[in-house]
Amino acid sequence: MNKPTLLAPAGEWKNLVSAIDHGADAIYFGVGQFNMRANAKSFGLDGIERVTDYCRSHGVAAHLTLNTIIYENELSDLDRTLEHVKEAGVDMVIGWDLALLERCRALDIPLCVSTQASVSNSAAARFYEELGVKRIVLARECSLDDIRSILQNTSLEIETFVHGAMCVAVSGRCFM
Repeated sequence: MNKPTLLAPAGEWKNLVSAIDHGADAIYFGVGQFNMRANAKSFGLDGIERVTDYCRSHGVAAHLTLNTIIYENELSDLDRTLEHVKEAGVDMVIGWDLALLERCRALDIPLCVSTQASVSNSAAARFYEELGVKRIVLARECSLDDIRSILQNTSLEIETFVHGAMCVAVSGRCFM
């Protein structure tokens, strides 16, 4: 069995530095309009390279969340964002919108399917695997037995949430 990877959020520089100083193997961060945490602090598009450089210099992977719904009028902004992502050498993008998946695949940017996709069975996992996805974040509602079964039926990397209380949501879909 492989050692688990500790992936920590970093909404701003002090969080980034703290996560790395306290042993994170990877961090995830958001940028602008494609950040699910709209009211949270996030890095600007021009900050992606600085984040990835800092992470790389400390042996930490940089994962960028682009996990919002992407509307038709945002596709050109998504393309611009992904150009920055590719140039900066982000290790992985986390998202679920199929337009994002298609563009990441075309640019050879590794993609992790976010918990917003509600992957809770091996058939869904294999579907994403066939599309070239590298990792999936399982639905938060999956039991340990569900996780074991999915692991046995796919070769994808599997990510799960291990923290305590959930918000008022099902797989990251807020009902507030």
